[in-house]
Amino acid sequence: MTKAKVLLSALRQKHRADAVVREVVIDDPFEAAVRRRDAIERARGWGPGHAERRQADYETRGLPIADRVPESWTFRDSIPQRRIDALIFASTGITAVEIKVSRADFRRDTDEKRRAWRSVTNRFIYLTPAGLIRREEVPEGCGLWEFDDQGLDTRYPWRHGIRSVVRATVNKNPDPLPFQVTRALAHRVSNVERKVS
Repeated sequence: MTKAKVLLSALRQKHRADAVVREVVIDDPFEAAVRRRDAIERARGWGPGHAERRQADYETRGLPIADRVPESWTFRDSIPQRRIDALIFASTGITAVEIKVSRADFRRDTDEKRRAWRSVTNRFIYLTPAGLIRREEVPEGCGLWEFDDQGLDTRYPWRHGIRSVVRATVNKNPDPLPFQVTRALAHRVSNVERKVS
């Protein structure tokens, strides 16, 4: 079984001229909006005016509020942040790469897990071992790159073993990366610079 670490290494070889950053976390704005609506609804039980003041506070700060709390939604099961396995910063834009090494892991993936990253990147790609996912299983708008270790030769940069199977739809106007992501990336750079100086 091919490990995610091997796929990430091949991805870095393929995109050697680009910045490839592993494991980046983003706050899910959709989930945050539902959490705010939930907080407003809970505040109704605290007495007159509490819900209205809470909503006014969110609105004053320009924070989006969901119209309603979905029926099956619970605060306990809510996941406010989403992690992506790699971000590629290239001259053609930003690509989110989700690495899957098992079918079970792929089947657990949902649109809710993808949406935050799809909104702020130019494309969303799955990187898997060859043959793990069928073309028709790739979610609409997402791309699929397959890794074949027979095509990998670390002595030659162009022998990275990755081939594009399904092209992702390009988001020509992604939302800007949230400050939270930019700050986290800046901290990583700062920590590396501290170690070398």
